[in-house]
Amino acid sequence: MSRTIKIEDKAIGEGQPVFIVAEIGLNHNGKLELAKKLVKAAKESGADAVKFQKRDLKSIYKKDVYQNPNKDSQSTSYLFNIFKKFELSKKEFVELKKYCDHLEIIFFCTPFDVKSAEFLSQINVPVYKIASADLTNTPLIDFVIGKKKPIILSTGMSQINEIDLTFKFLRKKAADFSFMHCVSTYPTAFKDVNLKMIELLKKRYQVPIGYSGHERGIVVAIGAVALGAKIIEKHFTLNRSWDGPDHNVSLTPSGFKKMVERIRVIESALGSADKNLSRGEYLTREIFAKSLIANKRIKKGEVITGKMIDVKGPGKGLNPQMINNILGKKAKRNIKKYDFFYQLDI
Repeated sequence: MSRTIKIEDKAIGEGQPVFIVAEIGLNHNGKLELAKKLVKAAKESGADAVKFQKRDLKSIYKKDVYQNPNKDSQSTSYLFNIFKKFELSKKEFVELKKYCDHLEIIFFCTPFDVKSAEFLSQINVPVYKIASADLTNTPLIDFVIGKKKPIILSTGMSQINEIDLTFKFLRKKAADFSFMHCVSTYPTAFKDVNLKMIELLKKRYQVPIGYSGHERGIVVAIGAVALGAKIIEKHFTLNRSWDGPDHNVSLTPSGFKKMVERIRVIESALGSADKNLSRGEYLTREIFAKSLIANKRIKKGEVITGKMIDVKGPGKGLNPQMINNILGKKAKRNIKKYDFFYQLDI
């Protein structure tokens, strides 16, 4: 049985509603007012939480790369400039957190370095998200563990032995955590999603498992819930054509709302592993099922034989599986022709 973690008033784990996160990330394009519009739209679309990203570029990059990103690869240069251009100030993060509290939607953030994690601690985030790129970054993880808040860790771009090592580290430190299955390609091709990893992670680590998706559309996220994901994280935007690294793989409010609605249907339909008949099913059973009935009058004390019994509807008496339980028994009562056999006749 997987453990449960708690984020503010939301319990996450077996038997709990799926925790749905709108990953706004950098989709605010560095504008506080746009960030607020995204938060409001996420709330209206049914998200339980919104997630942003916080970086201190000097802490992340080597000094020579920080001073001249063009010295490294073209991808590094592109992303560095995006991060620098789209980063919100600390003051804006404080205001954004207050806005989320006002709207009663959970605010949290991915810190990509210790300095950013410390800032998030100062504004009292209820949970920390560790990005796939930092699953093996034990110094950062250790720092976050020290904040005594639950941690959600994405497992994209990591080998299973690396996840094992981080799991052991977290367990040793008595951390409260969850893993997210993730594939770190943008967008992720459907053939590469590998949703069966959710089942493996559940069995291997016995903690709540979620899914952080970078594929287009909502079908895969719904499938992840059917396979046991207890957290769903999807990128969120107001316009997929806007400039930025994540807009084109994001859901717009209408798509996100559809995803939430379908997830709620699926989790309701999943039910439990117990075989319990619904009230409606009992009524259907009575109409269509068959019963054991007497095909002749049977006197009290008379031995019941197969020739005295027929199988007929409706299903109000003993079901036909019980025939051997009454054959050869003496009738405990006078039974009229066409009467049902009941439990009291056994």
